Amino acid sequence: MTKRALVCGAGISGLSAGICLSRMGWDVTVFERDSELRTAGAGLNLWPNGVRVLTALGLGRRYAEIASSLDYYRTFSSSGEVIAVDDLRDWNERYGASLSGVYRRDLSKILVDALGPDRLRLGWQVTGVEQGDTVVCRFANGEIAEGDLLVGADGINSVVRTSIFGQHTFSSDGFVRWRGLFDLADVDVDPLSEAEVWGQDGHFGYLPIGNGRAYWFAAADGITQDTEAVVAHFNGWKGSPVPGLIDATERSSIIRSELQDFVRPLPHWSKGRVTLAGDAAHPMLPGMAQGANQALEDIQALGTALDSYDDVEAALQVYEQVRIPLVAPIVQYSRSLFDFDDQNELTSGHRNPLFDRYNRFVERRDV
Repeated sequence: MTKRALVCGAGISGLSAGICLSRMGWDVTVFERDSELRTAGAGLNLWPNGVRVLTALGLGRRYAEIASSLDYYRTFSSSGEVIAVDDLRDWNERYGASLSGVYRRDLSKILVDALGPDRLRLGWQVTGVEQGDTVVCRFANGEIAEGDLLVGADGINSVVRTSIFGQHTFSSDGFVRWRGLFDLADVDVDPLSEAEVWGQDGHFGYLPIGNGRAYWFAAADGITQDTEAVVAHFNGWKGSPVPGLIDATERSSIIRSELQDFVRPLPHWSKGRVTLAGDAAHPMLPGMAQGANQALEDIQALGTALDSYDDVEAALQVYEQVRIPLVAPIVQYSRSLFDFDDQNELTSGHRNPLFDRYNRFVERRDV
């Protein structure tokens, strides 16, 4: 008998879960609360560990068509001094994939195409979860869905997580990140490089995301509400590429995002036939640019566990036993790299610490 899987959330982890499970022979439906797919955030930074998962799902060629593969990672000071230039051209050989940038909307489209639109339900807000011999989801539209497995991939404010584990405490640091899009033709930067610019009171980064577009992200110490204030702040970083990138960005397109992680990580992700993935399981600050990548690794590990065990509940226990200890240090170090004082201290050796920590905490193992 075909097993039925319910997936709540149609972000990167939810759509990937649907693809993975359907290709394993499960009857899958992905439920998304919004009437349209979320595209907030504009760009995504996929590292080799994330790209390898997409390749394993059969999407390597499609991904290469929409993404920008990057040859260098450049780090500058706010005055324009070159702190480090990391050569990434051997990453395909070393890691099996390149560092890359992609437009979130483009990635969502290829994931939906691979899933099959008939497996996606938009405008279905989960309101509660019950389980016994099966798992049942109740939705705000009055509908009910029943399955053998529920994957809660419904984001940082996960209803699935709250339904099975109750409320969990978020950090209250007040971190905010600003984002914007620009056309590479309008600026004088290397289209094959990602870069970060670090100062005493903030950081700014940018990366190409395919089709001649690029995306910037920034945080300024103490500037959390006013778009014009953050623009004025970074326009003062003369000598660096930053003022030119801001000038090439439509003000109305600048996005403000509040950032949170858990005060303490969840001790468990699974209960019975229900499990969590992505931000629902382990929200993280963007210091290591691993949010989407770790979500993809979650799905790969979940698929491996379900393929190895006929018993769903046993498989979910193995899944969390594998993933929780691997994700925890990445969440921790993502937070440390979001500290402005730590950033300046770490770059004093003229090397971007991101790569040392990537090698140490991500590429040190296979999932």
